[in-house]
Amino acid sequence: MHRGLIAGFAAILATSLPAAAADTAAVQAACAKSTSWTEAACVCMAKRAATLSPEQRDYVVAAVAKDADAAAKAEAALSITQFSDVIGFIVNAMTDCGGA
Repeated sequence: MHRGLIAGFAAILATSLPAAAADTAAVQAACAKSTSWTEAACVCMAKRAATLSPEQRDYVVAAVAKDADAAAKAEAALSITQFSDVIGFIVNAMTDCGGA
């Protein structure tokens, strides 16, 4: 019983870690492609994006990439509080990461 439980948790962990890395990598890639920020500023934003929910990261990627359709879809998945938090994240990242 315990082996099955441990194997299950290991499988969940193994599949969830690459997804989180891909999400922050997507933030960094969108930043590098769609802004004039330095590489260090984009890395900073991506690292900070690890604190966001996957839905909030989807919004950040779409907003930074200036993809209005994807941004609208991602925004629709967020609560008012989540949207407010993600806008604050973007503003703070611009200031704190040196992208502005």
